[in-house]
Amino acid sequence: MSRNKVLVALNQSELSLKVLPTVEELFPPGDNELILYFVTKPPTAAGFGEPNLSGGYAPQPGDQPVLPTVHPIYDSQQRDSIKAHVRSELLDVTNRLREMGYEVSVKVGFSNNPADSIARYMQESGASCVAMTTRARVGLTRFFFRNIADQLTEQAGLPVLLVHPD
Repeated sequence: MSRNKVLVALNQSELSLKVLPTVEELFPPGDNELILYFVTKPPTAAGFGEPNLSGGYAPQPGDQPVLPTVHPIYDSQQRDSIKAHVRSELLDVTNRLREMGYEVSVKVGFSNNPADSIARYMQESGASCVAMTTRARVGLTRFFFRNIADQLTEQAGLPVLLVHPD
């Protein structure tokens, strides 16, 4: 029997975790796999390495000057560090869900547009639905500041469970 994959969209707010009780109530462990998908902005800082002239290199007349250069793996190191931090922060949650019988994985997405990132990962992972919290703006606030939940319901092409925490 195949399991449903429920993508649980999370971010840095404690509010996003409030979707879990509803997910646990609606999606029993034996039939469902949970993917905790944490979305954050991509790292923006670039590392610079100082030239190391202690290795015996002495510039010769006509050589190009050695200047600080962008460290080629700094971005990936920063992403790996963020992923490790997210897994660490969610360890209690994932352990509790595993003890309940869920198959749980933690994935981290980097995007300036969380709705696009979630929709893209839904397709890549084969998720059958997404669950997330929303603050549900109304009126003019909603008109000027579309929330991620609105964007996702339009893009997803799959069921979206929205939970408004009390």
